Amino acid sequence: MPPETSISLLRDFFNRSLSQEAVKPLREGIELAVYIDEMGPVTLMKSGGKAEIREAAPVNPDMTFRTTTEALKNLEETKTEDIGEIGIALCKLMLSSDPKVFLKARVHIGLFELFSHGYLGVIPLGGASLTKFLASHGFGSIGKIKDAISKLRNNG
Repeated sequence: MPPETSISLLRDFFNRSLSQEAVKPLREGIELAVYIDEMGPVTLMKSGGKAEIREAAPVNPDMTFRTTTEALKNLEETKTEDIGEIGIALCKLMLSSDPKVFLKARVHIGLFELFSHGYLGVIPLGGASLTKFLASHGFGSIGKIKDAISKLRNNG
């Protein structure tokens, strides 16, 4: 398990009203595996309509995320009530090549499940700012997003 401070940062981030708003489109019961600084996994899941962190491995995660305590600190320092700004901060972490501050994802489910589990429903909540950011990085169409998801499934 990650040190308590890392789990606290993750829990604090998902306890924010902004994060709770962002998980609304997700299907009840979804599970994500989260590794922090090569420790874990802990489970991020939707339970009772809210994001919840559990200090146990997920049973059947839709995705696996690997990140660092430093990346979680960066997210904690992003003070905003705009889902798009948080989405951009997350995307920047995913694009980061810094070994101390990153967010890497691996998708374990197909495109149909990504739709039916509500993941792609989160993108519109980010509004124009997130849409423009995605487009400026080559993800301006559903086809490009599908290609990126396929890469995350095959390469992690």
